[in-house]
Amino acid sequence: MILREISDTSIAISLFRCFFRWYSLLEQRINYIYHNSQTYRLIERFWEKIKICFRNSFLGRITETKQTPSGILYNSRTVQYLINYFKSWRDKINHHSRSSLTIDLVKDTKEQLIFFTVRVISIIAITMIAVNVTLSLVLQKKIGLWGWIMRGLFLFVAFLGLFCKANWQTIKRSSIILRKMDKN
Repeated sequence: MILREISDTSIAISLFRCFFRWYSLLEQRINYIYHNSQTYRLIERFWEKIKICFRNSFLGRITETKQTPSGILYNSRTVQYLINYFKSWRDKINHHSRSSLTIDLVKDTKEQLIFFTVRVISIIAITMIAVNVTLSLVLQKKIGLWGWIMRGLFLFVAFLGLFCKANWQTIKRSSIILRKMDKN
């Protein structure tokens, strides 16, 4: 009874219901447009003609089955040739990308960005603490001993973060709080 009243009067639940209705209508409209589109009709007609033309052939039997049997395709010489061709191209691309200057630059940039996150957080923290202390002094706000100690500790940690050589993944792996937040 009480839960019913709460759910009827809750703004968050009302917004959620409104969003769900809006999303459902949008999805129905997109589905309607897709099924009435010329492309969908052409594909549907093309598929039916393939079924009619290749009714008694290998392709016709595949189109009549709901699920493609794995043995049919894996025993095919054409499919095996295509798989081997794809693997050879994949190996060539991997070989060229390992020796590529662009890939090396991307890896270096990625490593710098991983270090950059800790440094940026440190710069933001130092700026915030400096602005807070400056505004407190200008506006003559009283800061107690505990407030000065906390600001000093945060400033010290922020300065250490400027020279941090650990990457974000190491910090995330070693922090209990970040691991708990990542699981949720």
